[in-house]
Amino acid sequence: MIPNHQKAWQFTNLKAIEQRLAWLKAQPDGIVFCEPSGVHFVIVRKDKSQVRLALVEKINLNTDLVQSVINLNNPLDLVSPYTQAMLLSLVWKPEPQKIYIAGFGGGRIPLVLHHYFPDATIECADIELTAPVVAEKFFGIQLNDKLQLAIQDGRQYIEQLNQDIQYDIIMTDVFLGSGYMPQGLGTKEFYELCEKHLSRDGVIAVNLLQRDEFYAEKVKTIQSVFAQIYICPWNQINSIIIATNSSEIDKNEIIARANFLQDYHQFSFSLVDRSLEIKVGEEIPEIVPNLEKAQVLKDESPPTGYFDSWLF
Repeated sequence: MIPNHQKAWQFTNLKAIEQRLAWLKAQPDGIVFCEPSGVHFVIVRKDKSQVRLALVEKINLNTDLVQSVINLNNPLDLVSPYTQAMLLSLVWKPEPQKIYIAGFGGGRIPLVLHHYFPDATIECADIELTAPVVAEKFFGIQLNDKLQLAIQDGRQYIEQLNQDIQYDIIMTDVFLGSGYMPQGLGTKEFYELCEKHLSRDGVIAVNLLQRDEFYAEKVKTIQSVFAQIYICPWNQINSIIIATNSSEIDKNEIIARANFLQDYHQFSFSLVDRSLEIKVGEEIPEIVPNLEKAQVLKDESPPTGYFDSWLF
């Protein structure tokens, strides 16, 4: 059972989030924020009770990569199933004390993690200069000593860490408006860096797009560093790759642990549903075409055509 002092904090925290978002509920539907930033436009659009943050490439206005979605009537609900799947990392580390997230967007996952694990330190990095303003104004975020955001490249952030700093969970969810994932966040060297900064039985969760031409290569690269990988695919769009060097656990155990977490925390979304979708062991090659033939991605030798790959 959740301790009473934590219940009281969560009640107060939820009310504070709702108060920060109250003004937005009264706004008419449509674009409520639009600002050029680098190679794209940062756009926030309100549609009834939902608010969406998207990046639109300046050179191709047909691109529209949604980065964050919030339900104003239930801000603790992770609307996007792939973001729910990212929290399956809690199956391996149910009481995280230190979390690192590369890619912030509107801060949906950080906000939810901070609510349910107020004593955990959550460090985030994002290159988008507007991220703090957008997250605080439109997504109910309040940065503090436990929920931190650095405007910095996600790999550079972890590269500069002291050698002894370790995280229980590392998440990467970084894409430009075209759907392009920066090369430096998908190589063997990067995942070796992550592994070095994981605590005992620590876990990484990586968001990949299934229509990425180099999807199999990116999965194979994670597989080259971590002894165990698990994949939660969603709707032929996203796949969440969970990887760890801890002992292998089977699907029944994953589901059982997800059930416990759901009952204990009473999440506003179903972690159990996501656990039922997870693929393990021999199921993985069946859902990742050409995995066995895929090459491992390295910093110095990206495959031919890698930088010409546009997903939209």
